[in-house]
Amino acid sequence: MITEQKIKELGHAFWTIVRSGVHGSEAEHLFINPGILAPNGTWLPLEPHQALHRTLKDEVHKWVGDCSIRTLSENPERVQFNGTVHWEATIIHNNARIVSEVGEQWIVERCNDDQLRFTNYWSNSFEYAEGSAELVV
Repeated sequence: MITEQKIKELGHAFWTIVRSGVHGSEAEHLFINPGILAPNGTWLPLEPHQALHRTLKDEVHKWVGDCSIRTLSENPERVQFNGTVHWEATIIHNNARIVSEVGEQWIVERCNDDQLRFTNYWSNSFEYAEGSAELVV
């Protein structure tokens, strides 16, 4: 059974890589279809996503509110996960702070090696706090 805790652990593993600044290929093992669908509909392969995050520092990812899980398939074991993440980061070139709430809708699958992987990683909404700097994609 795919649990909320295990999905959140998968998210934290990805965000640790994102904050590290390494090449995007270092996160490929967490994905079946490597890449991120941004709220504006842009598909970002992992390296361009990492390049964007290299322009930031002091990133914070924290789950807020309730999450939901909906079973999509038993074989393979696959779920849809919806949640909200409080995300903050400082833009390196101007030291402006981004403060936001990001809606996440992920499809997560248990693979043959028993590991969870993102089939689809979609940040489906992005709301800036009042006075926040904005992320330019």
